[in-house]
Amino acid sequence: MRRALTASSLLLAWLVLTAPAAIGYSGGPLRTVTDLTPSCAGCHSSFNREQLRELPDAVAASLIPDTRHYKAIEDGTGPYQAMSPADRQKLLADVKTMDRNASVTISVPQSLKPGQEAQITAQVKGGHGIVGVLLVDTDLRFQARPLQSDGWLIVGAPKIWGTDGKEQTRWVDSRASGLKKNLNSAIIFGQVSDLAAGKFAEGKAVWTVKAPQEPGTYSVTIAFQFGTEKASSVGTVTTATGVVLPRGGPGGPSSRIMFAKPVMVTVR
Repeated sequence: MRRALTASSLLLAWLVLTAPAAIGYSGGPLRTVTDLTPSCAGCHSSFNREQLRELPDAVAASLIPDTRHYKAIEDGTGPYQAMSPADRQKLLADVKTMDRNASVTISVPQSLKPGQEAQITAQVKGGHGIVGVLLVDTDLRFQARPLQSDGWLIVGAPKIWGTDGKEQTRWVDSRASGLKKNLNSAIIFGQVSDLAAGKFAEGKAVWTVKAPQEPGTYSVTIAFQFGTEKASSVGTVTTATGVVLPRGGPGGPSSRIMFAKPVMVTVR
């Protein structure tokens, strides 16, 4: 007689089995130019356990960097097996430095009238190459929805600035002709972090929104998706076709999902 699987073991098995099919878009979700949620990058490490608080403890523990990313580097397993101990030590120190210096904040009015227009601003720091900034309704990684799902209306395309301070339109320009560009997602290209100089990429995204018509209290936050390994001098590998990948691979756990502290907005 088969032993019944527990709910937590079933969920863990599902997460492990589906991760390769939902790789974290190393280089960005260049073909998926639409509204996005943090669950779309199933292989990313969660920045902390708070964003997994609805999950069983064993599952949550398996998704944070300590167990999902750092340990593989420390032990020299998987894609890190071919690295020298010295290079693994450097890579581990570099990704931890990237984690310590990453941040995301949100600015939004805390009181609005039904249908009132306002701006929501996200400020991000960290990552290297391409980062994602998503406007969502909760800081639960696997349950967050695009903000429009909760009655908000995004007015027009998000405004996006990279670490060089220049406005970018590449992401919204990638929408197919004739489609609206009022996306909850903002992908920032060309982000550069310089670990030797202690400088970390920064960026900003601004959405113009209209508050829900129904009075109430609404949760608003930002999900920030960024990578850690590509900023390290020992953190990349180059394929035969010249594609530069993080050392842990395109479906590895070296990228992160971080949330801004949610803001409760009162509509009345």
